[in-house]
Amino acid sequence: GQKHASKDGIELAVFEAFGEVLSFGFGVAELVLVCLLAVLLVNGLSFVHTVVYDAHKQTLNQDKETKALSLSS
Repeated sequence: GQKHASKDGIELAVFEAFGEVLSFGFGVAELVLVCLLAVLLVNGLSFVHTVVYDAHKQTLNQDKETKALSLSS
């Protein structure tokens, strides 16, 4: 009886340890996913900023050209 109880105790300990490893694995997977999403968000915001800045810069250049043409007339 004692041997059987000890075997159950070992199986339970192994099962609990395996469960902890799995839960840690899911934690790591979630952490990696959050990091990837953060990188995508930063890249997306950087891209949007670049597009907006370029559009603004182009508008300013057109305004300068329009003013230069009206002054030269």
